[in-house]
Amino acid sequence: MFVDEVEVIFQAGDGAAGKASFYPGWKSGPDGGNGGSGGNIYITVTSDLTTLSQFLGKKTRKGEDGQAGGKYRKSGRNGDDITITLPLGCILTDQDTGDVIELSDINQKVLICKGGKGGKGTYALASPSNTTPLRGEPGEPGQKRNLKIVLKLIADYGLIGLPNTGKSSLLNALTSANAKVADYPFTTLEPNLGVMDKYVLADIPGLIEGASTGKGLGIKFLKHVEKVNLILHCISVESNNLESDYSTVREELRKFNPQLTEKPEIILLTKSDVADVNVLEKKRKILAKFGKVFPISILDDKSLEKLEKLLRMKI
Repeated sequence: MFVDEVEVIFQAGDGAAGKASFYPGWKSGPDGGNGGSGGNIYITVTSDLTTLSQFLGKKTRKGEDGQAGGKYRKSGRNGDDITITLPLGCILTDQDTGDVIELSDINQKVLICKGGKGGKGTYALASPSNTTPLRGEPGEPGQKRNLKIVLKLIADYGLIGLPNTGKSSLLNALTSANAKVADYPFTTLEPNLGVMDKYVLADIPGLIEGASTGKGLGIKFLKHVEKVNLILHCISVESNNLESDYSTVREELRKFNPQLTEKPEIILLTKSDVADVNVLEKKRKILAKFGKVFPISILDDKSLEKLEKLLRMKI
């Protein structure tokens, strides 16, 4: 199951209390050690887009608590830090403060929650004005944050369009991806990625009218279009209303985020092998008023090669 949005509570480890104790016998005096600090929680970044599934059924992450101080000035052990790995492209929003962290660098490491400080024991608390403190300090609680994590795919090209326009088939033909293909709506239930040379293509599940308000697969996947550099808008040559198909998808992009309609776009007239030359040219002209139109078929190696060359020039 592909997971691209979760809410998780992160809590760093609590600091432990300092020890209240005194040397026995003639030596006397305070000897209580300090408590250990709680472990921090760090975030690192991976290119593996499936790692948000680690939170299925487990919505909390807790750092290790520090250990209490001991006798004879022995300090407690600090709690171990923990590191959580999240996918590149995640946006973390603190639900309480509104602070936002974007994971945009594969080498990024972020301190997300700081462990609580350990309390001082009676030895460290002793002073000329208080030679025999009777209590150690309590430890401080670890930092706690309620974070909403949203994954937005970072791809060079995004394949969008209505269901059954050949997006997954085209992704498979251009890359080494193995996306599921079938002749019914919503075959693609989650985004698929493929790599063409060094460029990443994302197959965004089919949009329908009302997607921006949650119909069909809705806004669950529209957010993945926000990060792509170039939109490849797939429209099937089999359509009986090309203009309506184009306008439906564009309107849903606009409603979701008007900036999406400003992204560079190439219109791909897919399944071009099923139409004769005259019909294909007629349909190409209908769409040409919206922008550059490129007829394509996964059965036509020359058209695939031309598209690959065009895409390389666009990045």
